[in-house]
Amino acid sequence: MNNEAEYKALLVGMHMVHKMGGRTLEAFSDSRLVVGQVNGELEARDLRMQGYLSQVRHLQSEFKSFALQHIPRSRNTHADSLATLATSSAWSLPWVILVEDLCKLIQMKREKAQIHQVRAGPSWMDPIVLFLKDNVLPEEKVEADKVWRKALWF
Repeated sequence: MNNEAEYKALLVGMHMVHKMGGRTLEAFSDSRLVVGQVNGELEARDLRMQGYLSQVRHLQSEFKSFALQHIPRSRNTHADSLATLATSSAWSLPWVILVEDLCKLIQMKREKAQIHQVRAGPSWMDPIVLFLKDNVLPEEKVEADKVWRKALWF
C-alpha cells in the first residue's frame, strides 16, 4: 500500500507540473522500490505496480527533463511532519489549491476588475510550521519549549 501511495503522489505531482506547462521535473521519494522501478534499476512484477509504472512512463515522455531521486526516510522527517500537520489540523480548509503562473504574459482587456482580498489572522500553527519548515524557534525560552514539545506530535 505504501508504494501505491508513493506512485499516486508522484503521478499527481507530474500531472500538476505538466498542467502548469512545466517541461523539467525533479522529484524525490523515500520509496526505494518506486525510484528503482521508475529509474529502470528494478523490475515491476506486481500488476498494479506495472500499471502505475506505465502511467509514469507515459507522463515522463511529456517532459524535456525528468529525474526521480531516492531520499531516505531519515532525511525526510520535516516533510513528514508538515504533511501530518496539514492533514491533522486543517479539516475545515478547502482541499483545492488554485495556482496561477504569474510569469506568463497575459492579454489584458481594458475592463474594470473586482479584487477580493482575504486576510487570515495568525494561527496557533504558525510557530510550529516555522520550526518544522525552517528550524526557527521563538526567542522566549518558555514559548520555544512549548513549540518544540508540540512539534514532536507532527
